[in-house]
Amino acid sequence: MDGVAAQQFVSQLIANQPRIYAYILTLVPNWADADDLMQETAQVMWARFEESEPIKDFASWGMRIAQNKVFNHYAKKQRQRILFDADLMDDLTVRTQAVCAQTDRRVEAVQRCLGKLKERDRRLIRTLYEQGMTIKQLAIQLERPVQGFYKTMARIHDALQQCVHRTLASRETL
Repeated sequence: MDGVAAQQFVSQLIANQPRIYAYILTLVPNWADADDLMQETAQVMWARFEESEPIKDFASWGMRIAQNKVFNHYAKKQRQRILFDADLMDDLTVRTQAVCAQTDRRVEAVQRCLGKLKERDRRLIRTLYEQGMTIKQLAIQLERPVQGFYKTMARIHDALQQCVHRTLASRETL
């Protein structure tokens, strides 16, 4: 695989691995098995990346490969019966993709709405969540009264939440 194709694969895998892994976890209750299956899935995806036609939906492609890996996993474990049939796995795949699409819309809405906040409010939200702080910790760090800062953050959260709801509602009516 040439450098450009390898770079494309890695960026797509990084962006979609959480979805593929979440799908595997819906089928395999054991985290260690799910980790192994994710690794095996990524290896197959890597091997087939250049062989495949242009991939329109990387996550769906990865989920199909993961589905085969899960089937093989259960087939190898002869002492355990196969818990899912093919129709159920297909249904889970479709549902997982729908949830992922909905999550993508929500993330996009949050990003747009963050962009609409005042710079000061956006900075507060980013500081709070990127540093994993509590509102109280951030208030103390900024030397602001804690109670007043709770109200400020509640106002920002409310504005953000209303914007996200409006954004999602407007897209549903399109």
